[in-house]
Amino acid sequence: MNRRLLWLLALNLFLFFLISWGVMTNRTFLTAMDEWGMNAKADPAEQTTIQIARFFSIATEYKICLTTGFIISFLFIYLNKYRISFFILLGAACTKLISMGLKNSFDRERPPGPSFVSVHGEAFPSAHMIYAVFLTGIIYILISIYFKGKRQEIFMLGGFLVVGMVGWSRVHLGTHYLSDVLGGFFIGVVWLLVLYLLSQKKYSNDVPRGDS
Repeated sequence: MNRRLLWLLALNLFLFFLISWGVMTNRTFLTAMDEWGMNAKADPAEQTTIQIARFFSIATEYKICLTTGFIISFLFIYLNKYRISFFILLGAACTKLISMGLKNSFDRERPPGPSFVSVHGEAFPSAHMIYAVFLTGIIYILISIYFKGKRQEIFMLGGFLVVGMVGWSRVHLGTHYLSDVLGGFFIGVVWLLVLYLLSQKKYSNDVPRGDS
């Protein structure tokens, strides 16, 4: 396995646990960060930015995540990459289970005041961020097969931009605290890396033989 990816997995897992600990214990650093993040919440008069934020929220709903996952998994079947196809299907199906399980465990209330879109369930972590990370990740994996070098880096930068806009949209619409968004991002990266590393793991078919 790629050691850099393992270190990245460990780092994101640590950061998720750090944010989770802050949520459970109401740490000062988390409260201050969330209060600062609330400055990005939309004013009802800001209809242009509200519509932009709604677009990014709708584009990363679970049904979009699941549908895109199915489509890309079939593309990998066409490319004879069956293991990657299987783990993409598994990942797409389980993103909602992961988000629901974590939300129910932490049972964190949404930010006070009205939101500009309908919301369901608890706040932490942001399910939209988990979906956004998964979506951009599997699209990047597909694109990386055909593009190398600087083009690949451009696509990666574009993916980070999209994920950032999704995170901003959830805070701007009043549905999440900043820490909810960060928690969703970190656990989304963890889930994506776990799936990718499992899809790349080599299994030896060699059977040890005794001395004759």
